[in-house]
Amino acid sequence: MGCPATVSCVLSGCRTHAFSVLQGARGARYFGSYDGGWLFLAVGGQAQRQALLNLKINGFQTLDLPNLAPVNSVNPNRDREMAIVAATLSCQPTEQGCIVAGIIESSPNLVAVGHVTRSIAFWRMGDQVVLPVLWALEEDNPLMRLEEVEDLLCKHGAFHFLTRAEDVLACEEPPVFYRDSVSLVPANMFFLPRVHDENETVLARYLVGSGKKLLMVVRLASGRGQRTTSAFRVFQKKKLNTGEEDEPSQNRSAHFEYYWSELDELDGRMLFVGRGCSRSYEAGDGRYPGMEEGVYFLDDPSIHQMIIGDAPKPPYLCSDNGKWSRAPTDPQGQFDRSSRSEAHRSTRFRFGFSLELRSTTGLVFYRQTLRDQQGQVN
Repeated sequence: MGCPATVSCVLSGCRTHAFSVLQGARGARYFGSYDGGWLFLAVGGQAQRQALLNLKINGFQTLDLPNLAPVNSVNPNRDREMAIVAATLSCQPTEQGCIVAGIIESSPNLVAVGHVTRSIAFWRMGDQVVLPVLWALEEDNPLMRLEEVEDLLCKHGAFHFLTRAEDVLACEEPPVFYRDSVSLVPANMFFLPRVHDENETVLARYLVGSGKKLLMVVRLASGRGQRTTSAFRVFQKKKLNTGEEDEPSQNRSAHFEYYWSELDELDGRMLFVGRGCSRSYEAGDGRYPGMEEGVYFLDDPSIHQMIIGDAPKPPYLCSDNGKWSRAPTDPQGQFDRSSRSEAHRSTRFRFGFSLELRSTTGLVFYRQTLRDQQGQVN
């Protein structure tokens, strides 16, 4: 029998509190969260019973999410298994007209064997099957490559998708749902490729809305083949040919309209990163006493690992959590060693979603903790 779960609240000095975990959520795969205490979970397996779980003080509330998608246009009445990799919402899921946007994984075959693809999907709360997307394209606006979408964000009513090439696809108009498809108008944002460090290994990329600004947070490892987080780089979206001082001078084609401008300072931002649910807050606005600027991060299994079929179940080891901040004398930044070392003290983690959970404000990261045989909190 597992040890009882507790939570640690960052704003209360990481004091632990008893926490009741829904039995079916033990061993679940976690793939996002939303303001108001909502968690995206796959309960009972990697792609089984995908649902939204609300952590209420006096109980739980669950809303089912689809687990199926049509096989192909040749077999419109045949459905196949589908796994949600990451997701976000247009509004609270209990509000009428709520739209879910997601990155999904599926196989073109009835049985998930061999080839598995990733794609963008949209559905309404209550839908049981995810319908294929039909993009309303123009000759001068071809659709960018979407096979390697890494993150998504809903900002000011528009859905944004970040690709591995660090381009952004925006869906500013609401999707139109038909009986057998979903129609969307894409807006491509092609970014001038940035210069990468030779030893830079990118572990993940996140989209973060910060006021009216769109940020990209890049999670790095220290060298080739390394999987442990060593640093972060934070960039801001800027438009080319606007006279900005840091505008790149390299040759470029008219294909590129934007570039990523690296931020030398976080300017008091607290950036909480997670796929589909990143948030930015101001440390100095008086609402979060004791909190400091930095990038707060969690265990984040590679988005490129296969989920359905014969995919292994990635463990949440709770061994790569912490807060990263720039040191005044080190332009490359450094880890908050106290937070980092504490995150690495965890020896075992018995619950499937070891990621920290947002509170109703979206700010507080809760960490489920276990007590070892000596009764020490890990």
